[in-house]
Amino acid sequence: MPSDLFDPTLDLALRVAMKGQRAKPPIPAPPKVVRLLKFKKVPPKAKEALFQVLDTDEEFRARVAKAATEDKVGRIGMMFLERPDGWQRFVDTMVEAAEEPAVESSSQIGRLERSLESVTSARDSAREELSDAQTQLLDRDTEIEHLRSELDTAQAELAKIREFNTDLVAQRERAVGELKRTEEVMTRHITERKRLEALVETMTAAQLSTTQVGGSVTDHDVRSAVDELSNSVSSLQAQLDALRSAATPEAVAVERRVPLSVPHGLFDDSVEYAEYLLGIPGMTVLIDGYNVTKEAQGNQDLDLQREWLLSGLATVTARCGAEFEVVFDGADVSTPTTPGRVRHRFTAVGVEADDDIIERVASIDRRKPVTVVSSDKRVRAGAQRSGANLLYSHQLISLL
Repeated sequence: MPSDLFDPTLDLALRVAMKGQRAKPPIPAPPKVVRLLKFKKVPPKAKEALFQVLDTDEEFRARVAKAATEDKVGRIGMMFLERPDGWQRFVDTMVEAAEEPAVESSSQIGRLERSLESVTSARDSAREELSDAQTQLLDRDTEIEHLRSELDTAQAELAKIREFNTDLVAQRERAVGELKRTEEVMTRHITERKRLEALVETMTAAQLSTTQVGGSVTDHDVRSAVDELSNSVSSLQAQLDALRSAATPEAVAVERRVPLSVPHGLFDDSVEYAEYLLGIPGMTVLIDGYNVTKEAQGNQDLDLQREWLLSGLATVTARCGAEFEVVFDGADVSTPTTPGRVRHRFTAVGVEADDDIIERVASIDRRKPVTVVSSDKRVRAGAQRSGANLLYSHQLISLL
């Protein structure tokens, strides 16, 4: 027979089972509980059976726990239903104390209080762990969504590139086919011209300016035909040259910027590669200002970092053909203007240098080469999508 301390819990379990039977659709009660539904309160003889059902049937116990409060079933009932860490020790101690004589010693009370404190502490710890786990799960979900967005963007860009390459191949195939057809026509015209020129020479040597050739062709007719064929051959030669030029991949109009290839023997993260790019006349170099300065001069104030970078670039321009645009985060700040091919600016309030540089690359004439200097992954990825060449901050620092 379970302790009387569980009577409120058993009565609540009986009411939950009855309510489930009346629900639509009905929620079946455990078989051993069905025969008790005719009672308003649990009969003393049925307490043992109902207690065992609550103890072993997790689904039914969870339904009862959902309807329970400490006011309804007491602390022991809540511990028995929810079963946090240490619940068994607490329940056993409470039952043991209830079965002892009414006069409780102070040591027994202290033991119960310590047991309750231990269980409460375990419950609070579990709640904190659950909250941390939920926060981590939310962070992971955010990261996954961000990665999915980047994947979608990359796939869309890849599809555009594939479509562009398909168009180039089709253009080349059409041009090559037209070139072959034109060459065939030109070959036939050249053959006919040679035949007629040979005939003219034969007639001239024999001084047969008025003699019929083959019974119907005169020297004057032959020369007229030769002149006509010469004009036709010249026209076809011009068409042929144009088609040969169109059949060359480099001459096909490109609608997007393509980064320059890395020269043989160089590595794209080397200082030599940086010197190669900066030495190209007309090259526009966009620099992520603080990304460079904080890597090289991170222990200095921001105004000193800016001054170091801009003065260094002014020196670099003396030995290269590039033009530099330096972008700094933040509102307008007083910074000395640098001479020559070095310009700098600050982003508007609320705009990051990352976004400014990515948009600037896309806005530059696609026929002009562009290089972006930054070690930031987001800046490099955005610039690469617009066909820019890339340098890491440490490559520029080595040149400074």
